[in-house]
Amino acid sequence: MNRRGFLAVASLTALLLTGCSRADVDTVPANETRVAALGLGDADTLLALGVTPVAVAPFSPEGSVAANGLEPWAEDLAKGKEITPIYNTAQGFTSQILEQVTAANPSQIIAVNQAVDDQAKASLEKIAPVTLKPTGFENWQIPWDKQVTTIAGAVGKSAEGEKLIKDTEQAFADYRAKHPELQGKKAAIVMPYAGKLGLYTSLDGRGQFIESMGLTIPKEIQGNPGSFYVDVAPENFSTLEQVDVLYVLDYQGSAEPLKTDPAFAALLPKTKFVSQDVGNAMSTPNPVSIPWALEKLS
Repeated sequence: MNRRGFLAVASLTALLLTGCSRADVDTVPANETRVAALGLGDADTLLALGVTPVAVAPFSPEGSVAANGLEPWAEDLAKGKEITPIYNTAQGFTSQILEQVTAANPSQIIAVNQAVDDQAKASLEKIAPVTLKPTGFENWQIPWDKQVTTIAGAVGKSAEGEKLIKDTEQAFADYRAKHPELQGKKAAIVMPYAGKLGLYTSLDGRGQFIESMGLTIPKEIQGNPGSFYVDVAPENFSTLEQVDVLYVLDYQGSAEPLKTDPAFAALLPKTKFVSQDVGNAMSTPNPVSIPWALEKLS
């Protein structure tokens, strides 16, 4: 499985990358900024800042999103704009992907919510200046507000970025006010796969999302410190009985078997099944996806 489903970080390996240069594409005019958004969800933040990227790295697989690669929460921000989707970036920056980035002819590359090793960075820098995740954070574990600050600063819109953060924090505050019944409750968010559950910790965007809703993920179910997920086998489903609310992400019908699974029966009364689109929005929290997902969860 990959990050779009669940475990991309664990499966990412060092790939031999062939550097691409801009020699075979037209020079970008000095007054034109062409930004390639190569981090998952980076395009949403750019669009919220008023910057339309020339290329995006979709979170969802090809064929499950709009032709331009944007998720449903961001489509309205790019109507009539030409955007090139570049799929499978979470699998590594292969020579094929680098060729697609080069063809988009960017003058700037944003790859904040992305895994970019030194070799990939060097290859991307041959195409255009690159902005990566802020220091001090592991791949895929950058809080959404830090992503906004980094991206906004890279495109010269720091003040606009701060406003986006405040507005998004207010969206969470409004949700908490509307749902006093959830405040302080214990919760977990999981995704079924391979006959078990992947539980997202507070280091993952999905875990951070429900905690921002006013819920708390118990430390004792989060596994080893530093991990963004922990596996829960059927024989250990009972460890989740301590939570008051259990969010289950339903990717491609993966949650359906749980409804008739005896090992899960005790958890059904406290379970809230979350659709794939909403799960995707929670997976890439940003100023566009967060309000959209909160509305769906209300």
